[in-house]
Amino acid sequence: MRSCLVVLLGACLAGLIGCAQTGKTVANRETDRPLAGYPGQRVSLMKKPDTVWASRQIGPKEYFAQPNGWMCSASSYIMVYRSLTGRDIPLSEVVARTGARKGVGAENSRVFEAMKMLGSRYEVVSNQASVHPAGESRIQAAEKAREHATLTGLLRDGYLVILNFRNPEDHGGHYGVLQGLNDKAIQIADPYYGRISVMPWKDFDFRSGYSDPVLHGWYVAVRPKP
Repeated sequence: MRSCLVVLLGACLAGLIGCAQTGKTVANRETDRPLAGYPGQRVSLMKKPDTVWASRQIGPKEYFAQPNGWMCSASSYIMVYRSLTGRDIPLSEVVARTGARKGVGAENSRVFEAMKMLGSRYEVVSNQASVHPAGESRIQAAEKAREHATLTGLLRDGYLVILNFRNPEDHGGHYGVLQGLNDKAIQIADPYYGRISVMPWKDFDFRSGYSDPVLHGWYVAVRPKP
C-alpha cells in the first residue's frame, strides 16, 4: 500500500508538508527491488530534440532509494548532495537536517534550509508557490505553461531541482529530483519509483498532498556558484 494514512491528513498543514508513501518498507538500494519507474511509463516520450536535461544526471552512484514510506525528501536530498559533492552523507544526518518524521515526511521550508547547509559555494533558490483549494480538480493551462517555463529555465541555468509534487498513484505529497523536460513529458529521479521515472507532462500534478488549501509549484534548486 503506497497511500498516506488518512489519519495523517491533518499533519500536512497548508501544504507545507510533503507526505511520502507509507506502508511496506522498501530497501534503500536500487538493486534490492525493482524500480521500473512510474506505472505504464513511456521512456520514449523523452526522446525528443526539444528535451532539456539537467546538467548533472542522477546516475546509479548518485541514486538513493527511500528506505521507508516517509523519507522521500531526505532521499532526494542525498541524490543532490552526492551529485554536487561526489561524497556521501549519512541518512540520519539528512533526516535531522530536513526534519523528516515518520508518517509525515518533511516541510518544504526545512528542505530549503537543509539545502542551504551545503554552504557558500552553492546558490540555492526556491519559490513561495501559489495556493489552491484542495477540491480544485484541474490547474489552468496558463499556470501549467508558467510551471513548464520555470522548470525549463532552471534546467538550462544548471540547477539541480527537488520538486514537491503529487504521487501519480495515490496523489499524496512526494519529492523527487528533476532530470529532464519537454513539451510532452517530465523525467524524475524518484526515490520510490526509480532513477528513470517518466510521466506525461499533462499528468504531472505540481501540487502538495492532502492539505486544504494546497501549495502549487514548490521547488528548491541548487547549483555551484560561478
